[in-house]
Amino acid sequence: MEIDVYTHSEKNTIQLGTILGAILKSGDVLALQGDLGAGKTHFVQGIAKGMGITDIVVSPTFTIFNYYENELPLQHFDFYRLEEDYELDDLGFDDYISNGVTVIEWSEKFPDRLPVDAATISIEKKGPTDRLFHFIFSSERWIQVEKEVQNYVASH
Repeated sequence: MEIDVYTHSEKNTIQLGTILGAILKSGDVLALQGDLGAGKTHFVQGIAKGMGITDIVVSPTFTIFNYYENELPLQHFDFYRLEEDYELDDLGFDDYISNGVTVIEWSEKFPDRLPVDAATISIEKKGPTDRLFHFIFSSERWIQVEKEVQNYVASH
């Protein structure tokens, strides 16, 4: 299933993430793609908010990985600065993705390391604050998330 969603401000991008964050389950992996400044981190801030995480969420561009402790933890990876597959092993990447919610910025750098049922979300800049989110849901596990995205589209 594929769904396109337009947001028109940072606030809309965060709202979209908040809606999803509220219904994500342990083991869910969201593979984000998009250029610098596309809104990936704002989207993750919304996801964290929807999950009930009150910590300040920042891009892990330099730290590679941020972990947000919560009843359902959020693992926020950024593959931008990684060059080799073994670097994911050094981070213990495979151990993280089976528990909690995992969101990966620049996921296209290591597509073979993503779970087969990961949801792919590409974000494209369409203007100063306008964004196009293209969701690709690859399995049955995403049915509830698909419904919430469709509800968001219908209400905006």
